[in-house]
Amino acid sequence: MTLARIAMREVVAHKARMLLALVAIALGTAFVAGTLVFRDSVTASARASFAGSTADVTVTPARDSEHQDGTGLPATLPGRVLDTAARGAGVRAAHGRVHVPHTVVLDGRGKPMSSRGNTIADWSTDAGSAPRVTRGHAPLAPAELVVAADTAAEHGIRIGDRLRIMAVPGTFEATVVGLARDRADRAPDADLFLESGAAQRQLLGATGRFTSIAVTAAPGVSDARLRAQVSAALPDPTAYTVRTRDREAAARGDAAGASLDVVTYLMLGFAGISVLVGVFLIGNTFSMLVAARTRQSGLLRAVGARRGQVNRLILGEAGLLGVAGSTLGLTLGVALAAGLTRFVGPDGTGPAASMPTVRWSTPVVAYAVGVSITLVAAYVPARRAGRVSPMAALLRAAGSDARRPLRARNIVAGTSAVSGTGALLLAVSTENLAAAGPLLAVGILLTLLGIVAGAPILSVRAVRGLNRLLSRHSGPIGRLARGNAIRDPRRTGATASALMVGIALVSFLSLVAASLVSSVDGQLERTVNADYFVLSSQPMTAEVARVVRETPGLDHVTAQQTVRADLITAHGTDRDHELTATTERFTDDFRPAFTAGDARSTLAAGGDGITVPQAFADEYRLAVGDPVQVRFHGGGTARLLVGGIVREGDVFASGATYVGTHVVRAHLPADQMPLDDVYFASAAAGADRAEVYAALAKRLDGFPQTKVRDRDSYRKALHDTVASALDLVYALLALAILVAVLGVVNTLALSVVERSREMALLRALGMTRRGVRRMIRAEAVLIAVVGAVLGLLPGLAWGAATQRVLAGKGLDTLTVPWPTCAAVLVGAVVAGTLAAWLPARRAARVQPREAMAGAG
Repeated sequence: MTLARIAMREVVAHKARMLLALVAIALGTAFVAGTLVFRDSVTASARASFAGSTADVTVTPARDSEHQDGTGLPATLPGRVLDTAARGAGVRAAHGRVHVPHTVVLDGRGKPMSSRGNTIADWSTDAGSAPRVTRGHAPLAPAELVVAADTAAEHGIRIGDRLRIMAVPGTFEATVVGLARDRADRAPDADLFLESGAAQRQLLGATGRFTSIAVTAAPGVSDARLRAQVSAALPDPTAYTVRTRDREAAARGDAAGASLDVVTYLMLGFAGISVLVGVFLIGNTFSMLVAARTRQSGLLRAVGARRGQVNRLILGEAGLLGVAGSTLGLTLGVALAAGLTRFVGPDGTGPAASMPTVRWSTPVVAYAVGVSITLVAAYVPARRAGRVSPMAALLRAAGSDARRPLRARNIVAGTSAVSGTGALLLAVSTENLAAAGPLLAVGILLTLLGIVAGAPILSVRAVRGLNRLLSRHSGPIGRLARGNAIRDPRRTGATASALMVGIALVSFLSLVAASLVSSVDGQLERTVNADYFVLSSQPMTAEVARVVRETPGLDHVTAQQTVRADLITAHGTDRDHELTATTERFTDDFRPAFTAGDARSTLAAGGDGITVPQAFADEYRLAVGDPVQVRFHGGGTARLLVGGIVREGDVFASGATYVGTHVVRAHLPADQMPLDDVYFASAAAGADRAEVYAALAKRLDGFPQTKVRDRDSYRKALHDTVASALDLVYALLALAILVAVLGVVNTLALSVVERSREMALLRALGMTRRGVRRMIRAEAVLIAVVGAVLGLLPGLAWGAATQRVLAGKGLDTLTVPWPTCAAVLVGAVVAGTLAAWLPARRAARVQPREAMAGAG
């Protein structure tokens, strides 16, 4: 209990010194807790919403090989399944339902209501499960529409407005006749509702088909019993998924949570980076506190405390700090999740109806993360405090521990760096990507460990090197700053390491992104002939196809479809393989490189060939002329011959398996034929390309989900896509760099406290306050620049190795982002200057008389 009281007293007494370490813990745990609460809240909100509109038992089609995903239509159930379910024992009633997500709906201004499309459902004929009309009336005629009240408020939709709905079977208009909420006064499970018959015709293209069947139990029949009886009544239970109300709501809720995986992973990335960098800051804080309290540790040993007790004292302080930081982080995480759930609802597109959900596991994980990283970071300083002997503590000044040998660390650093470099060289020289990938990852991790372990000696060498470069301009203040930076290599190394990790990742990903852009540009020029690209967030409908093909000034239009099939060879079967169906004009638009054969004869009308990627040919030992059986999902089986083997390394064709559209049409029924994914087009000879581009863009204005690009705008769109992804990464890493800058602030602040007498002596010898501030700023800039340089060099090396490993997959051009490197160095100087502001002000306030009073 005595040690516990001392630990508590020390934390309270030095709370200002531990403040930034507390912030680092809170940031890491906030993103961990926020991620868990956010996902749990969305899932719980979705489950609650779906439970209110879900029947006792729901029957849906099982995803199997009888449906092509690219048709643009959901899998459906025929009317006979509804009849069978309705006759089941224990069934009071059964209703066919239509529920179609991701449908483009245009408001009165012709703008899409949602970039992801809206969910449209039929209005249930079961009064108990139908939403509650709050204004107007239910849809009674084919051209009438009810809108969810929240959706209507968000988009300013009123009763009487006409909305345009661009469904796969065709575009139609409907008039808003009512607003609705569900029975529990929440947002319903769809955005818009049509009369049942109209929903079948307009959304599914035929009556008598449903996306699900809602079954209501007779009095006294439990959901579990009803499910068993309905399953037994169905002709082929394996073709259907039958769930009770709770299971269906849970499945749809889990699907809603899974749809937000990108947000989840991004937040976990923030958490991981901030935790990693926070370890350096926390460890540095405790190292300096232990060094400053050397005399106190010795006195504790002198009055009878054992090494283990002093060790536990420091770890106790770390544990208290971890608990406080985790508590703050948990609070911030719940607030962060609450903010996110205001914008992301049960289906991932609108506001959530429920308050943030905090499960018991969330605080457990948050405290486990916060406390464990604090204890890990404080372990080495705690052991160092436990090794202080009573006599040595009485005889030496605080902080003299900095001169302990670094032999063990240097051995670890050298071994890791050499091993990591060897792994990187092996990865670069290995042609097999499956073997090179793990070697690359191991090489990056080992070299990172080597640099972190060797940070003290590397930092000292780097500071001395920078001092030689700047010696003519630094003067006495610069020399003092250099001496302060190299006085404690461990402290300087730990501070620089935190910044180094973030900058290494920035430079690594920047080089990969720059190389990707250069590679795409080069391959676009070498392999793409098409003048125009028509792209869409959804499969192209027949209307889009007609508009594109009827545009004047086009020489030809090449369509592509994605088809699912099983490929059966003499050496094995590749299941659920994606084929690209196209025509022989594809070879006019693209020039993919072949290691054997070609594509023109394969794709020509009447041809019976298929092209396969090199990796596929190697795996199944295929050569040109070998037979391949193609079993189309939802259709028949074709026997095709390998007509060409596509070389790996082409961004626009790598991994693609091409087959003629005529082959697909011959083996798939019309309702299973996938819609077009993309169109490539070229202007006719003599036509003005700019005018044709403008005409094509104008004709597609009425289809906001579809975009047309010429070669220049297509290249720019590719660049923007890479830049957007990189912006997210930079935002993630900015947090790491922020925590690292806080580490510089913390190091300098504690260093100023330790060196109060030294500052007073400098003032007594004539140094002005401005000179003291300049000295602290110079020290901060030195540490920041060293961290930036130590981060840039390995980051660029990792990027270059990654480019070489992926050269065969399309990343064939190495481009070093020199502007980014320059910006990083300039940013390091600015960060160091800003980090030194408060410590420099504090150091400048030290009075000369404190040197005579023995302060420090």
